[in-house]
Parts: sequence; C-alpha cells; structure tokens
Amino acid sequence: MAASAAPLAATLSFAFLLACASPVAASTEAASDSAAASRAPAGPAGPWPPASWPSDLQASSPSINSASPDLVDRCGLPAVAAVAWDERVQEGPNDRAITIGLTPLAIARAMGRGHEDGAASAAGCDPLARAEARVTLGGPLQKFDPHRVGRAERPTNHVTTELKLILHGNDSPDRSPHPTLVGLALGADNVGTGYGLDRYGATLMAERAGACTWTANAGYRVVERYHALRRAEEAKLAVGAQWRLFAIGGRPVDLEVADGCLLPRFHAATWQEGARLDLSLAHAWRVSIAGRRSSRPELRGEDTSRGVVSVAYDMGGSAR
Repeated sequence: MAASAAPLAATLSFAFLLACASPVAASTEAASDSAAASRAPAGPAGPWPPASWPSDLQASSPSINSASPDLVDRCGLPAVAAVAWDERVQEGPNDRAITIGLTPLAIARAMGRGHEDGAASAAGCDPLARAEARVTLGGPLQKFDPHRVGRAERPTNHVTTELKLILHGNDSPDRSPHPTLVGLALGADNVGTGYGLDRYGATLMAERAGACTWTANAGYRVVERYHALRRAEEAKLAVGAQWRLFAIGGRPVDLEVADGCLLPRFHAATWQEGARLDLSLAHAWRVSIAGRRSSRPELRGEDTSRGVVSVAYDMGGSAR
C-alpha cells in the first residue's frame, strides 16, 4: 500500500469516531429505505427479496485473530447468537477457526427471565441486549516451540475471547433503522506457542449505516512476550466502507474495503489493507471471501497476506 494512503486512513478513522460520538438523528435516506421495506411484497417467509445480512454484524473471528478475514471490527450484535467458520487459504497448522457469539439477553430469555415485550428491550435500552460474548477456537500460530510441533494442530492452542458492548445507538432486533452505533470491544488473543505472544486489546468502534456503511476503529494493543525484556505496545487506526454491488437470484452481494495502520511504540508503522465479498443466503446464512495484506507481519512468524473463506450463521436472523 502506498505510504500516502495510510495517513489518510488514520485521519478518516479518527474523524469518523469523533463525529459518531454524539447522538445522530435518523437520516432521510434511512427513513425512505424503511418505508420502501414496508411496501415490499410479503412472501411465505417474510418480505421479498429477503433481508440481507445485517451490515454491522461481525460473526467471524475478531480482527486480532490471525484467521480473521476482517481488518475492521464491527459494532452490531446478533439477535440471539451467531456462529462462523473461517478457513485460511494458506495451508499450515491451525488454519481454520470457529467463532461462537452469544448475547446475555438470549441466555436470560432461555431461562425465562428476558423482557420479550418490555419497552426497554424494544427500544434497545436493555443492558442485556447491548452486550455480546464471543470465543474463537483456532487460527494459525505465529511461532511455536519445535518440541510441540505434534500438538500445533490443536484448536485449543489458539483461543480468542472478546466482550463487545454497545455504548450508543439502538441495536435491538426490532431496530428500523439504526443509523449510528458506537461500541467498545475488549479482546484477549492467547496462543499455546511456548513463546508467549499473547495479545490484549481494547477497540473503540463507530459505524454509520446507509447506502454505504462506514466503520471506523481506534484501538490499543499489548503483546506479552515471555522471552522479551519489554512489552510490545501498539495503537490501531482503521476505516472501512461497505456497499451493495448487485443481487444473484434475489440474494444481495456486498463489497467491503478497508484501510488502516498499526502504530507500534518502538518500531515503524505497519500499513494494512483488505477487501471482502459477502453473499447473503436465505435470511441467516452468509458466505464470504476476503483478503488482507500488511506491509510487514503483525507478529513475528505471521504472513504479510491472508486469504480467508468464511461461512456464518446468524441465529434469529429471520426476525431482523
């Protein structure tokens, strides 16, 4: 990536986060989209053509995981739960990852304690509807102990956990529309390599929905290395845009492009770029093909580029 493009990505992401920090009223465009949706003819399973995969929902592994197809992390939460399978195109140990995301509201409702029709839940104000816990098993190991090569394929050698919170905006399943979301993601990426290289991070996310959905990230990461004298620290700035390309048999196809940078404390910046093509299937399934490239590896032993094929399922997606 050209060096001149990276400062632009950093500036755009920072400005976008500031712009989304204050409440934003629903736009005229969103209102017209909602009205158009209400006029759509109903079929046996709902409106036709079927609703696309929510543009703000990230079901695949968090971007900090080396199997993730995403350069930017998204704000949206699943209505109930979401599952994704990410498969790296490059062959190697642990080149696939399975991610499961679950909302506390889903657990509360399963126990009969949720507010199915409460005003707070309908307005997206229920705290249980504004949080999600996610866990990812698998993903390539950056560097591992040669004596542990036989165990490198174990998915439990690489575990990523994440807590995602919605700080501003309406993310209830009944939202129509939700023009702006601001969220916070707290993540831990732990690998059984024998060398440490565990990463812990916090990411502030902002998203503006529309004909072109914009997403911005500003985060901070710490890398724990057992055999290093000092801790590695870095900041992350990234921005992405997603829009509808066309439809195949009534199934929407979306394209996302992203640009960003990692700013280590003691080293030169790492510039990144990515692209992702999504095909929504039925109401709850999505197939994606994505590519990411960095000017240098994020961690020692990683590739500078990755190709990922993903299949994701949004439980309760038909209710959106």
